[in-house]
Amino acid sequence: MSFVNPTYLWSLLGLLVPIAIHLWNKSEGKTIKVGSIRLIKESQTSKSSRLQFNEFILLLLRIILVSLICFILAAPVSISKRSNLEVAYVVEPSLLKLNSIRTLVDSINKNNEVYLLAKDFPVYAEEKTEFDTEKKQLENPQYWQLAQQFSKLHSDSLVVFSKGKVSGIKGKRPEISQKVNWILIDSTESTSEIIEVTTFKDSLELLQFDIVQNLGRFSKQRIAAKDIDGYSIPENVLRTELDTIRVQFYDDLKIENQVEYLKASFSALGKYLKRPIVFSEFEQGSLSGRSIKNLDILVWLSQKEIPDSDDKILIFKPNIYAENLIEKTAKAGVFQLTDTLHRKNILEAHLAEDLLQLIDLHPKIDSKIAETDTRNIDKSILAPVFKEGSKSSYMAKFDWTPWLWFAFLVVFIIERIVSKLREQ
Repeated sequence: MSFVNPTYLWSLLGLLVPIAIHLWNKSEGKTIKVGSIRLIKESQTSKSSRLQFNEFILLLLRIILVSLICFILAAPVSISKRSNLEVAYVVEPSLLKLNSIRTLVDSINKNNEVYLLAKDFPVYAEEKTEFDTEKKQLENPQYWQLAQQFSKLHSDSLVVFSKGKVSGIKGKRPEISQKVNWILIDSTESTSEIIEVTTFKDSLELLQFDIVQNLGRFSKQRIAAKDIDGYSIPENVLRTELDTIRVQFYDDLKIENQVEYLKASFSALGKYLKRPIVFSEFEQGSLSGRSIKNLDILVWLSQKEIPDSDDKILIFKPNIYAENLIEKTAKAGVFQLTDTLHRKNILEAHLAEDLLQLIDLHPKIDSKIAETDTRNIDKSILAPVFKEGSKSSYMAKFDWTPWLWFAFLVVFIIERIVSKLREQ
């Protein structure tokens, strides 16, 4: 056994306190002179012995209480060496909705460890018939992020039952020291679902996400508002209102035709998207407070400090190594114009298409796609990289603190009972 905070063991010196109190109570009493002891009865020897015994029990219990507090503060733990499991099974929670998969997992769970493919890998239990799969970490697990934590399962090899959804692959492919066999359950079906409805003056635009033969594609359809009853619209569909796009310009560089080129490109986008665009000049007086609100896009053609804004900002910052006319910067929501605009690069570099980055046409669409995207990824792409150096055993730690608290509670109750009996 070892201690997390061994310094607290010095507090065992506190055992001297109950011992000192006990010895103090043993001091001789005061002598009182009386005229006659004829009426004073001799104390019963048995009662006196019982009182002394109770005093000794109380002293012992209080020593134990102080000792338990000291050990709790020191946090004792036991460390033992254990062998890894030969194989462990991990199942994606959403697959448990399928009766065939649940029956298979129940049979495996009789002789093997089965975990859920979710944060901290909860242990699968047959009696738990329902799982909260509405939570993001259960319904749409991130496979590679979870694979980096497979070492917590202490198994030489793993068998993972998963849908292998494309939406669960993000980041860099991990390297792990365990052999993993991914068994992909192909749940992909041809689906077609309306995921967003945009309201215009007298019409609606339906954005539809289709999956056909494991390929996803988007399609838009414009219908009259009165014809909406003829379409199957999910209750949780995204609904957006058509708003005017407000673009403000601040230009103290006065480079020829830059503002006119940008206005023409934004206007072309507005006609293509069928959304009204309003232009305005940014006044120098509005720089007070260094914060801007109530606009969508600020075009900042200046060397002055960029004002604070929750919306998109396009700044002029030439970069001869840039691949595009408009590129993202390290700061969220800030884009840079990498070259002086002229007719040639506007056409060849597709300025209007680059400006689409500044317009949030579907701000909440990513989370909605993750919910409806059931496409599967190839097994060879999904699998992490295996690296040598796996350990056949691990050091297990057992924390004694909860048991010490339980012992403290029991001893404290006994001490109170004995103390009450002594008073009687």
